[in-house]
Amino acid sequence: MAIRTELANAAPLSANASRREDDAEGLDVFAILDRQKWLIAFFAAAGLTIGVLYALNAKVWFRTEAKVLINQKTAGLTTDSEATNLVAEGTLANHIELLQSRLIVGEALHENGLTELPSVVAELEGNQDAIDYVISRLELVKGGDGSAQSARTLNISLTHSDPADAKLLLTAVLKRYEQFILEQIEELMGRAGEMVRQARDEVEKDLLKAEAEYLAARQEAPLFFAGEGSSNVYQDRYRRLQDEMLDIDIQESTLRTRLEGVKETLAEMETSDNPMDNLDKLALIDSESLERLGVFARLQMDAGNTAEFKARMPTVQEKARAEITRLMELNSELQRLSAIFGPGNPRIQDINREIETTKKFLAENNQTVPTEGFLGSDMLTPSDLLKAYIGFLEHDLVALFERRAELEVLAKDSEKKAKELIEYELRDLVLQKKIRRQESLFDGIVTQLQEMDTVNGLGGYLYEFLDIPRLGKQSWPNLPLCGLGGLMLGMFGGLVLALANEIRDGRFRSAAELDEVIDMPNLGLAGKLNSMRQGVIGLESIQDTAASEVFRLGRTLLLPEIRAGRLKTIGFTSPKQGDGKSTFCSNFASSLAQLGLKVLIIDGDLRRPSIDQYFSMPKGIGVFDVLVDQAQWQDAIRETEIENISVMTSGTSSRKPSELLQSDRLDWLLDQVKEAYDIVLFDLPPVLAVSDPVVVLPRLDGGVLVVRASTVRRDELLNTMKRVETSGGKWIGCFLNAYGATGKFDVEGGYYGYYQSDYAKSGSLNGAARPVRSRAATIKVPTE
Repeated sequence: MAIRTELANAAPLSANASRREDDAEGLDVFAILDRQKWLIAFFAAAGLTIGVLYALNAKVWFRTEAKVLINQKTAGLTTDSEATNLVAEGTLANHIELLQSRLIVGEALHENGLTELPSVVAELEGNQDAIDYVISRLELVKGGDGSAQSARTLNISLTHSDPADAKLLLTAVLKRYEQFILEQIEELMGRAGEMVRQARDEVEKDLLKAEAEYLAARQEAPLFFAGEGSSNVYQDRYRRLQDEMLDIDIQESTLRTRLEGVKETLAEMETSDNPMDNLDKLALIDSESLERLGVFARLQMDAGNTAEFKARMPTVQEKARAEITRLMELNSELQRLSAIFGPGNPRIQDINREIETTKKFLAENNQTVPTEGFLGSDMLTPSDLLKAYIGFLEHDLVALFERRAELEVLAKDSEKKAKELIEYELRDLVLQKKIRRQESLFDGIVTQLQEMDTVNGLGGYLYEFLDIPRLGKQSWPNLPLCGLGGLMLGMFGGLVLALANEIRDGRFRSAAELDEVIDMPNLGLAGKLNSMRQGVIGLESIQDTAASEVFRLGRTLLLPEIRAGRLKTIGFTSPKQGDGKSTFCSNFASSLAQLGLKVLIIDGDLRRPSIDQYFSMPKGIGVFDVLVDQAQWQDAIRETEIENISVMTSGTSSRKPSELLQSDRLDWLLDQVKEAYDIVLFDLPPVLAVSDPVVVLPRLDGGVLVVRASTVRRDELLNTMKRVETSGGKWIGCFLNAYGATGKFDVEGGYYGYYQSDYAKSGSLNGAARPVRSRAATIKVPTE
């Protein structure tokens, strides 16, 4: 099996690191909500409480409302049956500006003595006057509610601290607004009405003049002009003549080509001694010309049928003449049928056979039949027929030339008349457009007269107060709205704080999230394992339990590479101390030994060694002693109580571990043990604690990363992987230590629980349950 990490290492290290950092930036919103739900709920409850308290203690405001419908009034100059028309959107916007202007509000307050109203004076702040205050409390909205949203209405409201004064202020503003509108319309309409009427009279005169001009032009229209959209008969005739001249060109080209071919054939025939050999050449004659030539042939043959001719022609000559006549008829029929059915027709094949038979007869009787006597001066030979055919073709060419000249004269005349008709059509269109422009101007002026007609000074608009100001009703504070606002603000604050906690925390929340970041094969996930204090008994007791399935899974993933000899040395490390790397290394070695593989564990953690405790043996001589050349490597290896597992402890000292691990002596040691064992596992210190793993892992075939989900942070994990990859080390997989992590790492609900159900109860791998020593205990994930 090709390990995915081997392929990943082909890419630049910087690219891998960049991709992992991008993956680490993603946040699961729903997972955050689930983890931080109590914090969000607390802030939401606090916000709701604050909102309710604000509503109970805030200042009370009252709102009074009115509604105005604005319709356009007509002067009776239109045929529309409706008396009023809805005004444009821009007109409503102008009225809104007018109602909120200092002109209207100021005059309304001064005329009604409301500038010193006590409730208004009490609300003034700084340099604000009563006019500014009332404008700031006014609210105008266009349209109605529901299906009446498009209605041309103005919803006007005023909010004030006193309900009665709110009604008084709004009523004064509306009265002054109505009075101002009527005064302005009266003045403007009176001044502009006369100007519009004068313009209407001038436009009406221009319109009558344009109509008279158009009438005179129509009276002079050509005979074939039927108005706009009619066809141009001269233009259609010109197209037909052009099409006919094109057909004549095609016919002329065909006749000239045929004429040249016939002349060449005739020249060949004149060099022939036997006229009978030239009968085939008559196939060049088209069907129509054959019919014309047949007339001449029959005339000659009738001349030869006289009594005198027959008296001096022997019987054989008469028979030959009949055969020649038959041959000409067959050639004519062959030409006709080939043009209709093509050469594959059965009748054509029969005619060809009959022609061959006739030719054979004529050839056999050529010596006995005097050609001169038979084809005398009064008979047509094949060459005579082709000469006659040439005369027909030349006559046809002359006829086509004369017809073409006639068509050219007719085409020039049609072209001239077509252009004249098109010119008149364009002039007619110009006159029509001129009339339409004058009509549009006239209609526009009439519309302005309708809008500006004052009708005895009543103005151009009708103002209908659909709702007049009443005693103000409380509008604020609104208890439900304040409570909802406080609740939403609290929830938003809780979400922000929850997100900040997630970003600050940086820990992993699920196995899938961790897999996305590390992007390497997951060799297994374990929760609770026996600690090193249980020694070799603890390792043996796990072998036939559900927990051992984790290491069997990792063994299955790596076994093809191990058996193939491509994976001989594996280093186990972790980001930090206490992640459980030594525990996973020891249990993984036990799973490999069950398959009969010879396994050697080298305790490369010279600072805090622990492998000797897992296998219940004293330290004795080990890696240190071999590297300083104080002991033979064979003497430093000891067998354990677990079959097929050997151990090389850290040794008698831990001085200068980094220097020792960097020496060439370590490479020599690895070469020796790889020859003696099937697989060598190297227990290394944490990457972030010391530099030893960065020194050793590049010399090994691959590294296994042990990650404790409950303590490791994203930046720590990424930094660990980056350090090893930068130094040249290669990752082949990872084990996930899920003890103490959140619910999404709970192995009781995952593979662990699956194997624990029925499969784990079936005993050991060989079918018999292995006895477990009574002093074995399941405790927390051990520290190293």
